[in-house]
Amino acid sequence: MEAIASEAASATNSAREAARRLGLPLSSVCNILRRILQLYPYKLQSCHELLPADTAQKEAFAKWAFSKMEQDPTWAFNILWTYEAHFLFYGDVNNHNCPIWVTSNSREYTQKPLHSPKGTAWCGFTGSFIIGPFSLKRSAQ
Repeated sequence: MEAIASEAASATNSAREAARRLGLPLSSVCNILRRILQLYPYKLQSCHELLPADTAQKEAFAKWAFSKMEQDPTWAFNILWTYEAHFLFYGDVNNHNCPIWVTSNSREYTQKPLHSPKGTAWCGFTGSFIIGPFSLKRSAQ
């Protein structure tokens, strides 16, 4: 148990790697990790690394933006903020970003085409008006 716990504690090792190193079946390692050690898999999330120089750049930007707002109080309302989203026409969602938590695996599946046509919607807005939404393209993947 101790060997499995130490192998699992390393962030660089997966259950598959721990099973290979210990010479155990993957299913045994997974059962021990979940049932005995009460460990569950989570997906790592990435974020931008902040460097010491970034603080100075953010501070300089904030001072610049405040000076612009002092010169023209409506300046911030004229910034165009935009966003786009991609939609698959067959109702498919990106399961990587949308985990579903259930008490047991229902083992259900849906059939879908290999290359679903998709569309992209774009919208922009300022402090005083909204532009769009617009459909930008429709194509097969």
